[in-house]
Amino acid sequence: AHAAMPFEQEGRVYNETPLAIAGTSGASAAPVLPLPQLQSLVDPKALAAARNTRIRGGQLSNPTKLHVVVDTREFMSSLPSILHQSGFKVMPCTLEVGDYVLSPSMCVERKSLPDLIESLRNGRLVTQMQNMCRHYKIPILLIEFERDKAFGIQNPADVPKDLNFNTTQGRLAMLIWRFPKMRLMWSRSLHMTARMFADWKYAEEEPTVEAASKVGVPQGAEAGERNSVNQPAIDMLRRLPGITDSNYRRVLDAPDVVCLADLAELTMERMQEILGDPRQGRTLYEFLHAQYPVHM
Repeated sequence: AHAAMPFEQEGRVYNETPLAIAGTSGASAAPVLPLPQLQSLVDPKALAAARNTRIRGGQLSNPTKLHVVVDTREFMSSLPSILHQSGFKVMPCTLEVGDYVLSPSMCVERKSLPDLIESLRNGRLVTQMQNMCRHYKIPILLIEFERDKAFGIQNPADVPKDLNFNTTQGRLAMLIWRFPKMRLMWSRSLHMTARMFADWKYAEEEPTVEAASKVGVPQGAEAGERNSVNQPAIDMLRRLPGITDSNYRRVLDAPDVVCLADLAELTMERMQEILGDPRQGRTLYEFLHAQYPVHM
């Protein structure tokens, strides 16, 4: 996996003047080495071809128009608005895979720090990465930090000495090991994310809503059938405990579940049968039948 930190976030500045060591002169001291240059996400040959001003009468061979396909659920955040203000053409669409499609080969799953920790804990991020690596050449996991908070996944004092798979760092390390195709990136702010998107898209083909909306959709699902469903109800369904990206379609295909009210009327055994997992079925059943406290 490739990990990259924007230079301004690293907190270290490369100085070409060698550091002076006590008792030695600056000339004999060991030089300060720069941070290693990370491999670009863009194919170097495609980048060189795009920069060749002799092609097509001095025009870029593949100039980017900053098109980006955005999952409709992402509009609850401010990033789509920031992208629009930054010159992107934002194209909303219900995506089965990823949150942002930057090109036919590049997809981004964006996580805030709390969402990252929870997705690693419940295994949802593993399923998302499986789908992204299956359908896209360049799957990117973007961790977005908040500007007014400490830049780190966890307080260094709280990090255990022995790394294990029950910690956030351990789960993230396992995710990187399991999906070597995945690029791991992080950003300090929404505006920085917009600049990073523009850099990644350079010399890349523009995405289309038609192609992005079909990625990850079962072959039997036709466009007309997809447009006839109640999307807000599906969004609510996917947020219920026990419902994951890999099993929510099993609920949609169940003949005895026409609406969310039908789902609430099912027995726990039937929920477990539909979801194909006893634990997830029990989680969903207990959530739907939990007693709500009544204050008199």
